[in-house]
Amino acid sequence: TMRRTRAGSADTVAISRIRLQATDALKQRLAQGPVIVQRQGKAVAVLLDPARWQELVDRLEPDAAPRTNSRSRKR
Repeated sequence: TMRRTRAGSADTVAISRIRLQATDALKQRLAQGPVIVQRQGKAVAVLLDPARWQELVDRLEPDAAPRTNSRSRKR
């Protein structure tokens, strides 16, 4: 929840709220298709929905085992 500071000149918001909003926004955007990440106007990465990634892997390597990130993620 955002709230005004005593001076009334700025809003405050918890960093956890910003992270949640960013995560939700990214999920919504990925549902529409790939996201190209740029640095200084040049593409440096492409983000894909995990299900879409698996579809591509399966199409390119139909007999290969699923490839996953070996690092565990917090949820």
